[in-house]
Amino acid sequence: MFVIEVIPLQRGISVESLTYYSACTYTIGTLLSVPLRNQEVTAVVITSKPVSVAKTALKTATFSLRKLQVQEHTITLPQSLIATAKKIEEQIPASIGSILFSMLPPDLRDGTRTYPRTTFHVGEADSTPQILTDTTQNRFISYRSTVRETFAHRGSVIFVVPSTVHVEQAKKRLETGIENRIITFSSALTAKQLRESYEAFEDLSGAKLIITTPSFAFLDRHDITTIIIEKSGSAHYKLRNRPYLDVREVLKTYAEVTKRSILLGDILPSTEDEVLRRDDVYTTHNEHSKRLELPGTITLAQHPQKESGEKFSLTTQLLNETLKRVFASNAHVFLFGARKGLAPLVTCYDCGHIFRCKDSGAPYSLMRTFAGDVEERWFVSSTSGKKIRAADTCPTCGGWRLREQGIGIQQIYDHVRTLFPKIDIFLFDHTTATTHKKALKIIENFYASKKAILIGTQMTVPYLSKPVDTTAVISYEATRAVPTWKADETVFGLLLQLRECTIKDVIVQLRTEPDDILKLCEKGLVDQFYDDEIAIRKALLYPPFSTFILLSWTGTKLQTQDIEEALKAILTEIEIQFYSAPHSNSEQTLRYGLIRNNKGLKFQKELTARLRLLPPYIKIEINPDKIV
Repeated sequence: MFVIEVIPLQRGISVESLTYYSACTYTIGTLLSVPLRNQEVTAVVITSKPVSVAKTALKTATFSLRKLQVQEHTITLPQSLIATAKKIEEQIPASIGSILFSMLPPDLRDGTRTYPRTTFHVGEADSTPQILTDTTQNRFISYRSTVRETFAHRGSVIFVVPSTVHVEQAKKRLETGIENRIITFSSALTAKQLRESYEAFEDLSGAKLIITTPSFAFLDRHDITTIIIEKSGSAHYKLRNRPYLDVREVLKTYAEVTKRSILLGDILPSTEDEVLRRDDVYTTHNEHSKRLELPGTITLAQHPQKESGEKFSLTTQLLNETLKRVFASNAHVFLFGARKGLAPLVTCYDCGHIFRCKDSGAPYSLMRTFAGDVEERWFVSSTSGKKIRAADTCPTCGGWRLREQGIGIQQIYDHVRTLFPKIDIFLFDHTTATTHKKALKIIENFYASKKAILIGTQMTVPYLSKPVDTTAVISYEATRAVPTWKADETVFGLLLQLRECTIKDVIVQLRTEPDDILKLCEKGLVDQFYDDEIAIRKALLYPPFSTFILLSWTGTKLQTQDIEEALKAILTEIEIQFYSAPHSNSEQTLRYGLIRNNKGLKFQKELTARLRLLPPYIKIEINPDKIV
């Protein structure tokens, strides 16, 4: 008889490990189906001991072990994944089971597929991350060279991209001459395509280039020697479910454990990575680009001062004249709007009431949909996803004078439609591009038109696979108002991307004087931007000069106060900055506790141990993009 200790691979289970007795032993890393309460869950074996070794512990135990049925044809996870999860467990307050669960592909988590059989790999490569800062065209030239060099040494490459749309784009750029050696993984694949990808992945007859989204990034083959993370500055690498892993950081640890080389590339890598590159903790891949040469030219279009009673126009005279000129030569134009819907905010003109979501407290955006020819208006919360019919009157004062504030892309669509009624106009948002397939269809129709306008938000930018003649940022102030502590980096990266996908002018409409970000982007001065950003972050103790640990919880005002007192008791002698979300009230309060760790690794380990004592209803995030 044997005593088997396992870790359940299921999100939301707070237990660290479970113990069973079994008639046979299992290798560490074996995936088993184990009984837990009234269900069967998948678990990974972490220890297997004969009963004789654990006899003393069993005699003193206050509970009896459940029997584990003998299981044949089991699959064993690579030791590299388990070793990686153990190292990540030292850095974040999460169980190794939840970490492993997040690392596995979705079809392995739900049990519809087993982990591909592989052998443990320990390479000999230098696992120090390499940073590549350059345009997309130049980055892919470097990537192709890296892939060919790896293939020459009979090694495979795993190429990780932030989202589904980037998979096909990367494949087109990299497949020349190696069409039969490329494997792709993404959520957009059909069941048949996914099965074929797994079959090709398990075929070890030759080296492969595996292009994947973060969901499939931890599929292991013994011959993978190189990891490439494309668009490494993208926020899509941060997972949105517990334990909120940053896939980039996990891949760096994974490369360190398996001794694989790792390369991170982007037009604007994160400031955190740049600091480590400047400190020689990371290395530079090829030459570091201090200034980027981009095709699009920044052109500023200042809104004139509005006279009393004069109606505000969404588009300036310069933009209107530019669009008329480019359409005379059959051009494609992209108009960028920072906010979705008709308006990002609706208020009552009489009493100032702001329409908010009752679940999250966040202001509702006003959206428009069509049921046949009938227009319907909805309030939608981008925070909770709640959707209700738009009100006709104010719930506070009963007034009917409701005011739409801010510029949404549906409002831009209406305005442009009146200016250019004969031009094809395509709206790209979450109401029209509801699936990846529909998004691709909109883009295909846009490029197929002789002259057309595409209107969209940030979600549109990755789909611009071909250049457009002219781009316009409708409201620079709204674009700058990104609710994140890394807003400057986000906006600067966006402007660089718009310049890169534009042949002629990137027209930026603004009401105020141009700031330093616009001036640096006009000249492509990436290095100078980093100089300024690093100086600001160092002064404010923002990452990477400290680590943000954000605790958040909800309840009534009294409940949140009780939780806050309990937190102070558990996290004694730790400085916590407590504050409420701006939209909180006595009935529904969202409370935050922000910890800044700039005291080093020893403090981090002690803090992580204490954070593990917190109940599951307290959300814990490490370096989240938003701290409010």
